[in-house]
Amino acid sequence: MSNRMSVLSRRLGRFAGGFSFATVTFFSIGLYAAANTKGQVIFLFAGLVLVCLFASFLLWLAHGFAWAMIPEKPAEEKKPAEALKRADALKAPEAMKPAEALKPTEPMKPAEPVRPVEAKMPSEEKKPAVEEVIVSEDPPDAKYTITGRRVY
Repeated sequence: MSNRMSVLSRRLGRFAGGFSFATVTFFSIGLYAAANTKGQVIFLFAGLVLVCLFASFLLWLAHGFAWAMIPEKPAEEKKPAEALKRADALKAPEAMKPAEALKPTEPMKPAEPVRPVEAKMPSEEKKPAVEEVIVSEDPPDAKYTITGRRVY
């Protein structure tokens, strides 16, 4: 994984460097063309500068992410299959220490029955909602601006 990420980071860095160089080159040519001509060539180089600038930004960003994913330590080599312990070489179950005798646990208390909510909390008398009529202070023929201010 680290080798692939380092190769990817290196390639992205090279592409980003190339596009950065192209950006500076097209910008320089565009400045020269602006000083010496009065044609449409300037717009061509301005477009090329913008495209190369955007591409180089994205490539430098991708290069940074790929570089950050390279692990600090190299990957360790895997052990060959012969070096691994076989199941026969492990300790026999009789040679292992016997487990301590399990102590009996305390018996669980039965759960108390669920009571309804009204029984848990003293109920208060619920008051009905009061409906209030909102009276507008503005007369019905009032005029307003676009921002919502009233015109007198």
